[in-house]
Order: sequence, then C-alpha cells, then structure tokens
Amino acid sequence: MLVTIILFILLFLFLLFIDFRMGRAKHKKNHRPIPLPETLGNYKLYKNGSVLFEQMFQEISEAEKQVDIYFYLIDNDYISENFLGVLKKKARNGVPVRLLVDRLGGYKINKSARKKLKDAGVDFYFAETPRFPFFFYRLNRRNHRKITVIDGKVGYVGGFNIGKNYIGESAKFGDWRDYHLRLTGPVVSEIHKVMLDDWYLASGETLSPCEPSDDGKYKMNIMATDGVELEKEFSKMITSAKKEILIGSPYFIPTPRLQNDLKQAIDRGVELHIMIPMKADHPFVKPAAIPYLKELYYKGASIRLFDAGFYHSKIIIIDGTFADIGTANFDRRSFFLNKEINTYVYDEDFINDLRAAYFEDARDAIPFDEHWLKRRSFTTRLNQRIAVLLRPFL
Repeated sequence: MLVTIILFILLFLFLLFIDFRMGRAKHKKNHRPIPLPETLGNYKLYKNGSVLFEQMFQEISEAEKQVDIYFYLIDNDYISENFLGVLKKKARNGVPVRLLVDRLGGYKINKSARKKLKDAGVDFYFAETPRFPFFFYRLNRRNHRKITVIDGKVGYVGGFNIGKNYIGESAKFGDWRDYHLRLTGPVVSEIHKVMLDDWYLASGETLSPCEPSDDGKYKMNIMATDGVELEKEFSKMITSAKKEILIGSPYFIPTPRLQNDLKQAIDRGVELHIMIPMKADHPFVKPAAIPYLKELYYKGASIRLFDAGFYHSKIIIIDGTFADIGTANFDRRSFFLNKEINTYVYDEDFINDLRAAYFEDARDAIPFDEHWLKRRSFTTRLNQRIAVLLRPFL
C-alpha cells in the first residue's frame, strides 16, 4: 500500500513537471509583447495607501466619460467595499465602468459581489482564469498589473492593491511601504493600451485607447512585460550602471544571469544597495533570497531588512538618473510567469527625492550582516533548503 502511494505521488509530481514545462514552452512561443514608445507625462508619487485611495476614489467618483480599472487583488473589507461602492454608483449614473481582476487575486469577489456589480451596470471580468491544457502552469501564470484610467486623462499605476492591509491596518504587517504613481499627459494613453489588451483577452471585446493629450512635461517609458522580457530589461539596467544601483523589492530571487550582472557591477566599482522586508508574507521567499543576498554581501553590497512594517515597494534606481517604479518584483515569478507593468522615469529632481526616501527607509532598517546571519532561526535555515526546490514558483 505504501509503495502504491509513493508511486502515485511520484507520478503526480511528474505530470505537474510535464504540465509546467510544456506550458512554459507554449507561453514563450505565444507571449504577448506590447511595445510602447517613449512618451511624455506628469506624475505624482504616493507612498501611503490612505492618501492614494482618497485621491483615486474621489477622481473615480468625478469621472464623466469612462473608468477602466485592473487590479491584481481586491480584498473583502471596508476599503474594498468603499471602492466597489464608488464604481457601482458611477455606473448607475450612466458612466461606463470596466473592472478587471486577476482570477486568483480576486477570489474574494464572490458570486454575490459580482452580481451586485453587474446589476449596477459595472462591466466585470476575471483575467487569467486557469484552464486546460497546462492547468498547473496557467494556475501559476498571474496578471500582477495594477492600472486605473479615468476619462482618458488620469492614470494610476504602481504596487498598491485594494484593501485595508495597504493602509497599514494589518496586525501582522503594520505600516505598508509601497509606491504608486498618478499620471497625466500622453503616458495615460500608453497604460490604457495595456489595460485594454488585458480586457480583450478576458472579454473578447476590442476597444480603442484614449487619445493622448499634449500636456506632458517629463520623458518616461511604460514597460509591459509578459513573463519573457523582464530579465533582459533588468539586465540592461544593471549593466548600464557606472556608480550606484539601488534595488527595493519584497522578494529577491534573481536569475543566475542577473546575480552575475550584480556581482560584475560590484567588481567594476558600482555601489550596490538592496532592501527587502524583514517580515515576509510567504514562508519561503526570504529563505530563498538568503543565498543570493549572502553572496552579494560578501562581495561588498549593502543590504538592509526593512522592519518598520512591510516593504512592498518595487524600485530600481541607477546612478541617480534613471528610476524604475512598477509592479514587477525581483523574483522568478515576475521574470518568467507574471504579466507586469513598470514605469521608467528620467527626471533627476524626482529621482533625487525617490533616492532620498529610499535611504531614509534604509537608515531605519536592520543590516543584513554576519550578526544577523548567525542569529537565523532553525526554521529559517530549514526553509532555506526547501526554497531551493521552489525557486521557479517564487
């Protein structure tokens, strides 16, 4: 009997392996790149969820023409109720409202909630619903983007999802550090193209993006990736650095190529700073990061563990002249599985402020050093070994 159970488990794992490998091969062959040109825009940075939600909800409530929204995750609490309430009220007033949510990240939007949205006139769909063939692979293929476009004039994009956790009301995590951008100008049309491509895949409906406005002041780029292009993009950033690289991410699980790029950057005299959270929202993500961080630490990198809440920011700053703010984590899931959207910013005044905010957080963070490594718990050391097997899914 025991032998039969073991054989069944091995067969099941083999089938999952085959599913994942074949699904990955098909994905690479049929991925959907969305090439977007360099453009102009204006931006405002949010680091606090309360301020972000107040402004975004208010602008949605004042919309006159249309509201198009995609979020990876919408929770089931009073913040999400307020958010969905604003959308329903807007739709009842005759403004077209489209809401798209990842099928796994939006699992708390149950059948009753979906019916209320549709009864109010909100056009609702799930994105990336797992299906056969390659169900296991598609289960891991998530749309991690967060995009809001209001009247074709204002756009929001960044790391915040919808829920009370994101305003610091989590007993486990406390304050939530994240970055989100409010955009105006021609760049809004570019993020609208990305959102409407996701909408087409979920609904089958083809829609035209908003016309670009002409009031953009600052050069920027939108990079929409589909689990194929991101490793190359991050490699280009790292290899371009001459003086300094700042990386902030809740998860740090680089590929061999990117780890090698970072080590070579240190060898050529580039200062490397990395910040990840002390608290983890997954039992294996921080243990999986430790071997990479340890190697870079011994090469000379400065690594900090943010302990004033949960660090969910995803930024890369190169030489104080280029910044990447977006939804992509520095991990295998973002590199090879998820759909992501990042904003490239080149305005040095803005980048100086962002850089100052990064180091302000770093000053209050815990050093990743010999002392910390020696004090790791037995559980962390055990999870570190298990995490080696889980890297493709982390």
